[in-house]
Amino acid sequence: RIQILFENGMDTALLLQTLANLSLQAANLARVIRSDDDLFELLIASKDQRINGEPDFKTLADVLIQSVFRHGVCSKFPDQNIKVRGEEDGTFPLGNKKISVAIDNDPTNTRRVLGQILARDVVVEKLCEQIHNHVDIIDNQIQAKCSNIPLPPNLEIWIDPIDATKSYISGEPNLDCVTVLVGVHYHGTPIIGIMTYPFLRTQIWGVCFDQHRISNVPNFNGIPKASSVVFSSVSDPESEEMSALLSRAGYEVEAPSGAGNKLGLVIQGLATAYCCPLESTYQWDTCGPHAILKAIGGDIVQLKNPFVSLSYSSSMKPNQRFIAFASRSSLNAILQVITKR
Repeated sequence: RIQILFENGMDTALLLQTLANLSLQAANLARVIRSDDDLFELLIASKDQRINGEPDFKTLADVLIQSVFRHGVCSKFPDQNIKVRGEEDGTFPLGNKKISVAIDNDPTNTRRVLGQILARDVVVEKLCEQIHNHVDIIDNQIQAKCSNIPLPPNLEIWIDPIDATKSYISGEPNLDCVTVLVGVHYHGTPIIGIMTYPFLRTQIWGVCFDQHRISNVPNFNGIPKASSVVFSSVSDPESEEMSALLSRAGYEVEAPSGAGNKLGLVIQGLATAYCCPLESTYQWDTCGPHAILKAIGGDIVQLKNPFVSLSYSSSMKPNQRFIAFASRSSLNAILQVITKR
């Protein structure tokens, strides 16, 4: 295989295809871990509470997927200085200690790490097989639309290994909203996004860089198929007031699970916008979907200043309050309603 590396960066198709394949591998891991209920219950760990006060959880799938991504990107592009960041810290708690879940090319090391967490050799072997079973698919759309587009150096990547973790834990019928989110940003601006739905077995991607606006989002012209607005929650006073105004204006108001899922509804035209009047999301939630929205003519802008887009950095602090939309006309119509307060 020919790897096209330009003087100051790399080919868009090469990076996008690599991340798309790692996302498919992540989806395989998510399905394998979720398929064994007895095992799965042992692999759920509590984290600190989220900014909105709700309890947060992580699973071994979260930690493994992030480790697989970091290793996959760094080994594929060792000279490109790509920073890979994610929601997890790379460890999984076991009793009073934390096990570092680091992945390399040696399955023996992987078995050793997993063996510290899992007592069943057959499960260790099953997971090890998926971790080292690299997906190597060539997406013809990526190759046709994104080849020979040079990217700048010093890119940064945000990963949410399992978005909608609570739905992932609860299982059917809530698994359709689970996503693996990958976003690439350059100096704070999202330029590549990939959303993978492990249990729907679908993947959406987009590229928004310089004059390029490329995606595989099918047949969406920016006009939503449904007049609805999704919220993170409608139980807090700010969201309740805003949703009441939108309901009176004829919008259907919903609060489905998962930030990635909500952004995916907007991307696919199944919702007009995603209003987030709380600081309840993080950069790993929005970076990837944001790039896809920009690729199809949308954006994610600050609620307090809709002329300013969300930007990205290394910060682990929550995002500012925002509105996500696929067309500027949709944003303007919603602003007319909610600014009447």
